[in-house]
Amino acid sequence: MTKTRADKRRAKRRAAHSHRGTGPALFTDLHRDYLIAAMFAEQDGDLVDALECLRRTPHRRGSGWEKQVADLVTLGDRAEPWQWARFAVAAAQRWVAGVPSPMAARIEREICAGAGDVGDLGEPNDPALPWRTRALQITLSRTVADSLLFDELLLELFLVRVAPELERRAGGGRDWAMAPGRVYEMGEVTGVELTVRDRAAGERRVVRHLGEALGAAPGSLVYGRLLDVPGVPGSPATVFASTPLVVDEPAAQRLERLIAEDTHDLAEWGGALGAAARSGAAHLPPPPDIEGEPAAGVRLLMEQGLDRLAAERFALIQSLVAMHAIDPGATPVIAHHAAEALADPAVEAEVRRRLAGPAYVELWLSLAAAANGLDRERYLALADAEAATPVPEREPGR
Repeated sequence: MTKTRADKRRAKRRAAHSHRGTGPALFTDLHRDYLIAAMFAEQDGDLVDALECLRRTPHRRGSGWEKQVADLVTLGDRAEPWQWARFAVAAAQRWVAGVPSPMAARIEREICAGAGDVGDLGEPNDPALPWRTRALQITLSRTVADSLLFDELLLELFLVRVAPELERRAGGGRDWAMAPGRVYEMGEVTGVELTVRDRAAGERRVVRHLGEALGAAPGSLVYGRLLDVPGVPGSPATVFASTPLVVDEPAAQRLERLIAEDTHDLAEWGGALGAAARSGAAHLPPPPDIEGEPAAGVRLLMEQGLDRLAAERFALIQSLVAMHAIDPGATPVIAHHAAEALADPAVEAEVRRRLAGPAYVELWLSLAAAANGLDRERYLALADAEAATPVPEREPGR
């Protein structure tokens, strides 16, 4: 069959889109300078400058750090104290990772030793490393930062001396440094509320759900710290300081024993936290694979102008919409994953064009009820959006 000019143009455009962004996101020394500048800017409360620096660094599928800053910049005065609380702890984790002290080095050494024979984990941000290795890298570094911030009380130092503006916006938080680490059992999710049970005390708490229970069945075990922050009456004013670490039963029992004994032996704690980090990394899902030939539906979206990543994200939203029609009980999971895709402006524009109007109002309202912050506002805006006027088909010969 002879190909027409239109066929050739489509094939050329498809080839260009299919290879766009498939290479590794390489970080140069200049990009690292921008990341350091972003850290200093967020410590001063200048999130606009921090966001500008982050957008100058390559993140192929987007950056959770960049999204968090962008959400707070967009929300402005509408951002709630619990959002600033979660951000303040994340900023403190980035800060403490660069603290050059013998104590920091020793804690890192003990936790890595407790994680067992992990071998050479390679350089951070090396795109050539397998995803499991990179996941373990991230899990270990976050565990070290968490231990330094809370167990060594560096969080109080950070908030009072380094980043007082973040403390002010979070409604105060000097007592957060005393927040104890506990093993919690995951319970039910209702809207933005997640029920957890302290395994040692048997106490049940209701916390604001920020995606902690995604992929975890009720009864799953996590290790984390809860922060009490000012909140709107009638809504949870308690959040996990950061995403809790999923742990298996042996790691949970080891942590609980040390918590009950109230021991401060660094070698014992390092071993327990290292084992917890190793078991937690094993539960992390692999990143989406977009290296191969795109599915037919994705290819069609690419032919209509979306790049490969945006097409994959929009196709994900389409599948989540279909899943919601089948299982409304999965709303919190759907709301979280759809929000990540909607953060891409091209995807949001396509959703407004194809998935807006009366037929979708109930869907977007139900997702808004299970979402927080800017994600909730996006869903409410989609519920209010008018259905796009379909583009008329061209008549033959024109």
